[in-house]
Amino acid sequence: MEPLSANDITVPAPLPQTPKPKQNQGPPVVESTPMSRRCTTHAEDEVPKRADVVNKFLEDDISDRLEVSLEDFATLILDLPADWQIRDDFTLLPDSEAVKDAFAAYLKVAIGEVDGENQKRKGMAGHESGLYQPLANLLNSLRDGEGRRVGKDIDEKIFYVQDPRPVLGSLIARKPDLGGIYIELLKLTKNKKLSDYLAKKKIVGVFWGLLLYFIEVKHEQGRFVGLNVNKEETGTPTNGSSRSGVSKQHGSRQASETAGPSILPTPPSGPSQSQSTKRTRPYEGPDATMARPNKKVKSHSTSQSNSQGWRKSKRISKRAGPSSRSQSDMLPSIAHLVSQSTASVPASTPLNSTSTSFGDEHRPGVTIQNRGGKKKTVEILTSQDYQERAEAERKAEKVLTPTQGQHLTRIQCASYAKEMLSKGFIRSHAVGITADDTSLRFQYYDRSKVVESKPFNIVNDEVKKLFMAMVCQLNKLSTENLGFIPNLDLDGFDHLRNPKQLKLPHKNGIDPLVGSTYTFTGSDGRRRRVKITKVLYRAEGIIGRCSIVVEVECLCTAAGCDWHEEGQATTKVMKISFPSMTRPSEDGLIVEARSTAESSGDLWALNHLPEVIDSITFPYHEQTTVQGRLKKHLKDDYEERVMRVTFLDKLQPLSDLEDPREFAQVFYDVLQIHQWLYERVGILHRDLSSGNIMYRRKNGKVYGVLNDFDLSSRVRDMDKGPTSKQRTGTRPFMSIDLLNSDWEGGHLYRHDLESLFYIMLCLACRYQAPGVPAPEPRPYSEWFSGTDREVYNDKSQFLLNAFGKGLPVQPYFFGFKQWLWKIFKGLRLGYTRRPLAYSNPPASETDSKAWNLDDDEDSDSDSKFNYEWTTLNKRVSYARIRLIMAFFEGQPLETRWVGNPDY
Repeated sequence: MEPLSANDITVPAPLPQTPKPKQNQGPPVVESTPMSRRCTTHAEDEVPKRADVVNKFLEDDISDRLEVSLEDFATLILDLPADWQIRDDFTLLPDSEAVKDAFAAYLKVAIGEVDGENQKRKGMAGHESGLYQPLANLLNSLRDGEGRRVGKDIDEKIFYVQDPRPVLGSLIARKPDLGGIYIELLKLTKNKKLSDYLAKKKIVGVFWGLLLYFIEVKHEQGRFVGLNVNKEETGTPTNGSSRSGVSKQHGSRQASETAGPSILPTPPSGPSQSQSTKRTRPYEGPDATMARPNKKVKSHSTSQSNSQGWRKSKRISKRAGPSSRSQSDMLPSIAHLVSQSTASVPASTPLNSTSTSFGDEHRPGVTIQNRGGKKKTVEILTSQDYQERAEAERKAEKVLTPTQGQHLTRIQCASYAKEMLSKGFIRSHAVGITADDTSLRFQYYDRSKVVESKPFNIVNDEVKKLFMAMVCQLNKLSTENLGFIPNLDLDGFDHLRNPKQLKLPHKNGIDPLVGSTYTFTGSDGRRRRVKITKVLYRAEGIIGRCSIVVEVECLCTAAGCDWHEEGQATTKVMKISFPSMTRPSEDGLIVEARSTAESSGDLWALNHLPEVIDSITFPYHEQTTVQGRLKKHLKDDYEERVMRVTFLDKLQPLSDLEDPREFAQVFYDVLQIHQWLYERVGILHRDLSSGNIMYRRKNGKVYGVLNDFDLSSRVRDMDKGPTSKQRTGTRPFMSIDLLNSDWEGGHLYRHDLESLFYIMLCLACRYQAPGVPAPEPRPYSEWFSGTDREVYNDKSQFLLNAFGKGLPVQPYFFGFKQWLWKIFKGLRLGYTRRPLAYSNPPASETDSKAWNLDDDEDSDSDSKFNYEWTTLNKRVSYARIRLIMAFFEGQPLETRWVGNPDY
């Protein structure tokens, strides 16, 4: 990838105006964000991670998948040369004994075809595990024209059987049937014959960073990849994975969702919004851990939250949950079917736990540390347990229709890709294969798109030749072409190839990125090398910017390096993300804001803005990268992204504060700097969350800092069309409007104010003290685990329920109760008294008589003819909320800036 030129500092924008309504009776239409029916970032806030919760977000990632021909997949994704059929390095002659024997052995198990005889033997088919080793042997035979099984090149890869052991590192057990790793890892075989080793010895100790690609295996005669679909399944296309099938399938899921309360009126659709791309934001948001459960582990984060992801990895549910194989809301209750078939497994055994050892050496339990330092022992699953569960899952799969089976398989494969992208080393894309007897399909996952090949059958000679060439090409791809980012040196040696990695005790929660180094050339032309000392945050998901935030120290030894103070390296923060090319860059917006503060004399604002040290942007080359080729081929159907590496000064997370008054000052500061950015610079943040509110301490005083401008927009550009195909926001803190699939009014200023309210509410009600979560059941947990529709319903009930129990503010945060209650009442009145937005309302009050409209329910100020939608009739405005927050427990907070009272 080639670096882009530095972002120009733009001239400060003129004073922005609140977008004007298209009609007096309706809300303004802002085109800055597509109105996806499924959207947003997910934040966990210590909510246990379950397979069904994770699958809600995988549903969104795969919903906009694209199917291409096998030939296009070979050239676009694998970069297979167009002349492969005449090249020696791709010539796999039929008389190659290694290849011929491997094919025959695999087909014997798959369909009973032996020595070219096309005959299916009754009773030959067992369960899918019988296909694992023959398929691994087949794939490993496709190494070159001679079928050589073991090569000397360090870049050679090998396919191996992973099931039944899960790959280490996930909170939910994930077990791809086969995996691909570098062959150098097999030096542990002590030069035994590779085929015997693979057949007799399970490879253990594999974590997601080592996995190059995955293979999911079925034994259902092609049903689970889209071939041999039952005719009685009406409405299902012959190829169940066609794009038309995708839309229909996803639409049925949406239609089944419960409708939200009808009290909240929804606005008319804006004319330009109907053409918006229906894409979802990924599951990539920061964990909303505003108070740390274990104070011994102090993590100082920056542009994302103080992630508790690794601490949460030790939090294992006591109850027996659903199977580790993914499930979908569309599907029959596979969890129930599995549970009926697993009576032999102790009910207390957690399905989402993974062993801390690589084998099953008499380890019936693992000791974990709870909040407050207490320890307990939780059972773990053995290989036999996993095999019993897997057998029950296979029985459950038998009752699925072909379309359901294909959907389940897509979810399973997407879950593996998500773990590779989120739990392994830093990478931009992942590749997998689904095999169902003689039918197969290739899959590709990157930050913009999920691409599948059409299903194909390897019994066909021509297709078989192409398949063999594609596997050969897959084995030839470099680490970078497999998606691993360049210039990342993993702990002084390459984890991907070092055999010792299989012996290291990589427990849940250990991130292999720690200790690795990243080398880059800065915007000043200076070459630097930094060492990763702590992982602060890693996004969960496939589609989206998927940020990784780490603390780094500069290893530069050259004189005059300004990353050192008094000879010691200072801790910086490095953020690697994959934003849309069309979005304004985060570093550009921050530099613009700081430049405006200096030129306008508003120097106070500098204390409340992050400081960018350097930023380098890497676009994807059109010919040499898969992303570049996809953009050229798919054009507007593919969102072009870049890889951006940004270095920032270290800030402190909310979780480090302990004084309620300091919390209050930070929130009040963020309110003021948010308004200043909007009014003076013309920037709307659009993603207020607990992880984006931070602070710095200077001379003993705290200064709230509004951080993470990845999703921010310039106000002057918000009516020029979407800047990305992804909708913005972090689900638990999003406004009701933006969670409503019918809302077509865009992202307004007041939506950010509503987000600030939810952040303060969750802090005050979900934590009984800094570092101590409130007892279960904690309030508002649904906001952290539900879908958009579920969160919308729950928030609507919260605002509109006349018989609610009030705001369950914890005693420690009691000082926030007056703030929260006053803002709550403004939101409640604003939403309940908002007039209905008719699709074709009367033009005047005189014309309304013909509509027989009854205005008795509205006060004069709430009349549908003068209602101010942008502030809910001034009930949710900067001026009103600033007056509320200027005092805390009867004492004034420090006001940095008053701002325009008209907002």
